[in-house]
Amino acid sequence: MSKSSDKAFLGHPVGLAILFFTEMWERFSYYGMRGLLTLYAASSIEKGGLGWTNAEAIALYGWYTMMVYVMGIPGGILADKVFGQKRMVLIGGLILCLGHGVLAIDSIWAFYAGLILIVLGVGGLKPNISTMVGGLYRQGDPRRDTGFTIFYMGINLGAFLAGIIVGAVGETYGWHYGFGLAGIGMLFGQVIFSWGRKYLTEVGNLIKDEKPKDHIGEKTQYIKRLFTSPVSAVVTLLLSGFGLYIALTNATGVNYNSIGYGVLLLIFAPFIGIGINIYKDELSKIEKDRVAVLLISFLIVIVFWGAFEQAGGLMNIYTRNKIDRWTPRYILDILFGIAALFFAYKGFVGGRKGSIYKNYWYGGAGVILVIFVILRLKVFTTVNIEIPASVFQSVNAFFIITCGTVVALFWLRRATKGKESSSIFKMAVGTIIMGLGFLAMAAASIQAASEPFGKGAMILLILAYFLHTIGELSSSPVSLSFITKLAPAKYASIMMGVYFACTGLGNKVAGAIGEASQVEPIAIELKASRKDFKNTVRVDTLLAKDKDVSFKGQIYLKGDQLVLKNIEDDKKVVTSYFSFPVEKKDDKVLPDEKQNLPRLMASLKAENATEAKPVHFSIALSKADKVKDAKTPKGDGKKYEGTILIEEVQNARELKTFVYITVFTVAFGLLLILFLKKLKALTHGVEEKEAEEARRIADEREAS
Repeated sequence: MSKSSDKAFLGHPVGLAILFFTEMWERFSYYGMRGLLTLYAASSIEKGGLGWTNAEAIALYGWYTMMVYVMGIPGGILADKVFGQKRMVLIGGLILCLGHGVLAIDSIWAFYAGLILIVLGVGGLKPNISTMVGGLYRQGDPRRDTGFTIFYMGINLGAFLAGIIVGAVGETYGWHYGFGLAGIGMLFGQVIFSWGRKYLTEVGNLIKDEKPKDHIGEKTQYIKRLFTSPVSAVVTLLLSGFGLYIALTNATGVNYNSIGYGVLLLIFAPFIGIGINIYKDELSKIEKDRVAVLLISFLIVIVFWGAFEQAGGLMNIYTRNKIDRWTPRYILDILFGIAALFFAYKGFVGGRKGSIYKNYWYGGAGVILVIFVILRLKVFTTVNIEIPASVFQSVNAFFIITCGTVVALFWLRRATKGKESSSIFKMAVGTIIMGLGFLAMAAASIQAASEPFGKGAMILLILAYFLHTIGELSSSPVSLSFITKLAPAKYASIMMGVYFACTGLGNKVAGAIGEASQVEPIAIELKASRKDFKNTVRVDTLLAKDKDVSFKGQIYLKGDQLVLKNIEDDKKVVTSYFSFPVEKKDDKVLPDEKQNLPRLMASLKAENATEAKPVHFSIALSKADKVKDAKTPKGDGKKYEGTILIEEVQNARELKTFVYITVFTVAFGLLLILFLKKLKALTHGVEEKEAEEARRIADEREAS
């Protein structure tokens, strides 16, 4: 490990600089990809996307982000047992570069292959590079916490730059340019890490097992006992059977969600059984109590990230569709100016105080100005601009960088005054604050629904991200520390693995919630030919150019007849212009009430849609491959198919989702506070002793 006198980087070992910039570029690539993923999947084929529904795109996001965290577990095991952390980071980085390179190819096979490679790469790199930061310091080195803080700033700097640069490039110039740019960032990180390994010679190396060979037999004891302990055997078999049932029951219909859930249960079942054995037979009374509290904290982790991670899924798509992103260009000039001045001011104040951080604040101001100049010259070139939706992914990282110190000082001062500041309390308060951010999203939803095809205010979205960030700063940093305090020393690594698994499950919950917030659109096919749209200029032009067709309008029932009006061209659209394809599942025709047209009629009746009070629709059609079909309009030779969506129904579903998230997270946080004393009692005074020691040190410093 590095010596205390090694102060080559902000008073820290020079290896911290290597890990800082490697992780910064890795997060640049990850958050760049994260910001574009759902938008790319849900964009029409005409716009270079995959043409998926919003629900399908959000579901993919949930699986992807979950697997990124879950793969950190085998990534850590491979590092500990086979490669060592340093070599595993190098391997993970190479896989990441390859994954982003494949994603830059415009092909569906490349899309799936690239995602798989990125999941594997992050799983190899992410957990091990964080562990290496701790390895830079000797036991008891007071610089350790500050080192992790600096490293955390690198993470958020990468995330901040990714949203602005990768997001703007991907949405402006092409999705695959964005994916490729994220890969270039990762390549920079890989070059830095490869060059800087000479500064990491004493950390991240493989530690060979020096225990005798007969000790290897102990590693199989848990598996053997899994089938000899009645409780763990029954639990494992029940969960495995249920997982197998879920996976196979829907396999014929290729329901990948159900198959995925089934496989997850099959994977987790034996680990749960082993956990029951460990808890029941190997822990003392105090350890059992502390593990019980840890399990509750893991539940908090799932709830927190299940709500927070709407950012890359539901909130990302909502930003694109329902937030008014138009703004005068001078507003951005002012915001970038304020940001640059803030960083420059921090550098000036740091210089006056003799801080070693001053040049890095000045450097940050310079980076902001460079980004601003590039965006002004290449992206934001008009007087009024529409900010790309993915750019808002940078807001969270910006607030972390600017508000992190303030929130940390708040909790520190609260602790020194003897007020409640336990980890469970912080996590509960953080969950509540984060949940309140969805009230801002609910307000934006109400605003968007106040007029046909309305938009919510941008400031409400930013307020939501601000509250989410304050909640994250209160909750997330203490989670890992809490594990190290309460986990039995023998099983600390296992508990850390469970933490990452729960973080992944939280991401999957986020995807499931976002998916449920989307109304299933009703499939339609275009039967009309161009001549039928001769009075509808815009639609006729799009058909003539073989472009995707989309228009909005009013829809209502007149008796038992369906009436549509294209409000963009102020023309009626004859219902017979469209056909509603037969809905099937598992190759079986669904009942009449579940067919497309009856579902649409039922929705309109539920909304009381009449000529006097119509509701509003959005139709999106894409050109299918040329078909030899008698129903294809003669002379056109093209088939258009797509969906129709009732806006009022979708708005109501999104509003309910935002409100329900708020109610659940706030109620959950308050429930934790209500039982705080009982939960703290189960920790047997771990944090109280730590707080007393902190106050003693503070008193000694004040006295001296």
